[in-house]
Amino acid sequence: MAPKKTNIKIKRSKINLYNKKKNKARRVLKIVITVVIVCGLAVLGYGLGKPLLKYLREKDQNSSQPGSTTSELMSSVINSQDENTSGESVADTVSDTSDVSGSNTSDTSEPQVQTADSIYYLPDNAAVNEASLTKALTAAKDSGCSAVAVTLKDTTGALLYKTDIAGVKDTSVVTGTLTAAQIAEKISSAGFKPAAKINTLMDRQGALYVEGNFELSPSQGGGCWLDNSAANGGKPWLSPFKEQSVQYIGNITSELSKAGFKYIVCANTRYPAFHGVDITMYLNNLPLSDSAKRTEALWNVINSAKTSAENNGAEILLEISGTNLIANSKDCTDAEFTADKEKLKTVRLTVNYDVTGEVTTTSDTSSNANESADYKNAKNFAAKAKAALGDAEFSVHLPQTLTGKALEDVNKAFSEAGITVL
Repeated sequence: MAPKKTNIKIKRSKINLYNKKKNKARRVLKIVITVVIVCGLAVLGYGLGKPLLKYLREKDQNSSQPGSTTSELMSSVINSQDENTSGESVADTVSDTSDVSGSNTSDTSEPQVQTADSIYYLPDNAAVNEASLTKALTAAKDSGCSAVAVTLKDTTGALLYKTDIAGVKDTSVVTGTLTAAQIAEKISSAGFKPAAKINTLMDRQGALYVEGNFELSPSQGGGCWLDNSAANGGKPWLSPFKEQSVQYIGNITSELSKAGFKYIVCANTRYPAFHGVDITMYLNNLPLSDSAKRTEALWNVINSAKTSAENNGAEILLEISGTNLIANSKDCTDAEFTADKEKLKTVRLTVNYDVTGEVTTTSDTSSNANESADYKNAKNFAAKAKAALGDAEFSVHLPQTLTGKALEDVNKAFSEAGITVL
C-alpha cells in the first residue's frame, strides 16, 4: 500500500516585495532630498533659509490647501527678507532725508505754503510820542492781527523817531521823541511783531538835507527842482538817480531793522507826476523818457532797502495802490517798478485794495444773481492783479472801513483766488 500523501502547506508572505522596494526607495529619496535641502539652506544662508523654513512649516500646516507655486515661494522669501530689513532701511532713509536740506533728492510732497503775518496799521502820527503810541496800540489789541505797522517816515519826509543818520540828525526833519528801539520794544511788549512803514521817494524835507533831490538841468541854470511852482506850494522829491537818495533809504532801513523791526513797509517808491516840460526841458539831463532806465533807478532804491533789512534779519514789503496796479498806465505811480517782472520775484508785495467803482475783466462772464457786487469786484480785481504781477508773491491789504457782509464777500473772493489778505 502506498504511503499516505501528506499535504504540504506553503506559507505565503503577505509582504509585497514591490512595495517593500518602493518604500525603501522612498526612504532613500527622502534622505537625498533632506540632504539637498540642508545643503541648499547652508548655501543660501540664514537670511534666506529662515524665511524658507518658515514657508515650509506653513505649507506643511496647510497641506489640505492647494499647493503653492514656485513664484509664491519666492514671493514668500522676498517678503520675509523685507520684514527683516525694512525697519533699519526706513529709519536710515528718514534720517538722511531730514538731515539734508537743499540736497538734490527730489521731493514729491505738496509744497508748504508760508503764511504771512496779518498787519494792523496804526494812524500816521501814532509814533510821535509815547502817549499817542500807547493809545494806538490799545486800539490794536482787538484787531486779531499778529503784527503792527507804525509810520516812521511820512509823506513829507519827516522822521517820526530819533535818528542817528548823518545829515538829518538833530534837524527839523526829526519830529519823533522816541528812538526806533523804544518804539519796537513797546510794540513787542504789546504782543505784536514790530513793522515800520516808510515813504521812500516822496520826501519834501530830507531830500535837501541829504542832497538827494531832483535838480534842474545845467541848461536851466541848476538849482532845486520842485513838483510845482513855489508860489503854489511846490516841494522837492528824492531822486532815485542820485546815489545819496539810494544810500539814505538804505540807512533808514538799516537803522530800523537793527532796532528790532521785523518788517519794513516801503511806500511811495515812485516818481512825481512830471509835466511834459519837466522831461523835455527842466530835467532833460535825466533819462526820464527811457522807461527801462526809470525802472532800473527805482529798483536801485528798493534793493538798497532790501539788502539793508536782510542784513539784520528783517524783510521789506513793497506797498502798491491797487488802483495804480490795474491802471492802463503806471507811469509816475507806485506801481511803475512792477514793469520788471523778474525783480518782482525777489520781494514781497502788499497791494492796497483801494479801488472804487466797478472792476471788470474781459473774461467776466458770470451772471450769478447770488454774487454780490463786492464779491464780483474783488474777484475781478484779483484776476487783474495776478495778470499785472505775474509770478510775484503778493498779499492784499483791505481798508479798515470795510466791514460786515461786504468784508465777508471780499475775503471770500480773495480766498478763492488763493491770495492772502493781510
